[in-house]
Amino acid sequence: GTGIAPENLHRIFDPFFTTKAPGAGTGLGLSICLRVVESFGGTLEAANREGGGARLRLRLPAAPV
Repeated sequence: GTGIAPENLHRIFDPFFTTKAPGAGTGLGLSICLRVVESFGGTLEAANREGGGARLRLRLPAAPV
């Protein structure tokens, strides 16, 4: 794919943000994912890859042993 439009990249984790037509989606998926990841002490980042496509990077702390 072409990745995430630059004007949308900073908003994709915002609750209710969507590029779909009205009534075609709520835009909650990535917002919920981010909150869950953060609740475990992790991070979730989005960026466009050079040459096309998007990259989502999920980082979680190691579980205690």
